[in-house]
Amino acid sequence: MENGFGGKVLISNSSIVTDYFNRTVILMVEHDQSGAFGLVLNKKMDVALSEVIQGIPEGIDGSSPIYSGGPVDPTFVSILHDNPKLKQPGIEVIPGVFLARSFEALVELLEHPDKTKFNVYQGYSGWGASQLEGEMERKSWVVHDPNAEWIFTEDPEATWQEALKSKGGLYKYFVEHTKDPMLN
Repeated sequence: MENGFGGKVLISNSSIVTDYFNRTVILMVEHDQSGAFGLVLNKKMDVALSEVIQGIPEGIDGSSPIYSGGPVDPTFVSILHDNPKLKQPGIEVIPGVFLARSFEALVELLEHPDKTKFNVYQGYSGWGASQLEGEMERKSWVVHDPNAEWIFTEDPEATWQEALKSKGGLYKYFVEHTKDPMLN
């Protein structure tokens, strides 16, 4: 399984109700036989970037929100953005969306916020070897093709339902006709 779910999104099954992953959409960056790595797209935190990241240069607005990328390693900070012209754009995860991890990339994005879309994530979602496969067997996740709009949305709270609706079929029907689309 070479990069099994890399470049896809995982939409949580709502049977995960008390877990960190309740109603989440995760952009999968890597997935292979040794494990998996992704970022939760729709958990905006109630803190500003400047409260989490130290050393933002004077005169640069650090009031942007920060997202919780997952429950693993809160010292791990990453950026999803749409600007391939950065000095260090990082890796292209899906067409037109890049993952960067350098402080320099963050400062460059903050210096020109009107020229690019970006979100900063604290922590990540990670799985050891075969762990994600076990969750897939238990039907914890729905796999879908990503949409950059879910990453750079103004309303991350709606991302889970929007992702299910775009999956179509029964997923769309239940989002539109039930309180909890994954109960059936």
